Amino acid sequence: MLFGKRMLETRKGLKISQEELAQKLGIHAPLIGRYEREEVKPSIEVATNIANALNISLDYLVGSMNLELDKNILDKIIDIQTLAPEDKEHILITIDALLRDAKARQTYG
Repeated sequence: MLFGKRMLETRKGLKISQEELAQKLGIHAPLIGRYEREEVKPSIEVATNIANALNISLDYLVGSMNLELDKNILDKIIDIQTLAPEDKEHILITIDALLRDAKARQTYG
């Protein structure tokens, strides 16, 4: 039941009309409404295209994840994974230190 609700909330949050989203996907606008009302379920290919058009993860859209991941952060993670092991390790150590400091500031600041 989350797909339609999340699709609707995300689309409205981006201020995209059903017609605009339908044009991006190459489908008819009434079908967008049917997806949002959970009257029909899209194929995995269409669901993937919807997630891409809305710039959100498919996991979030289908309810496998409750946190909407920032696409820019995901792109950085992918970049890190393609690095040499030594470079990846240095970057992750730095990220761990920065996260620890940020969490401490949240707790005590």
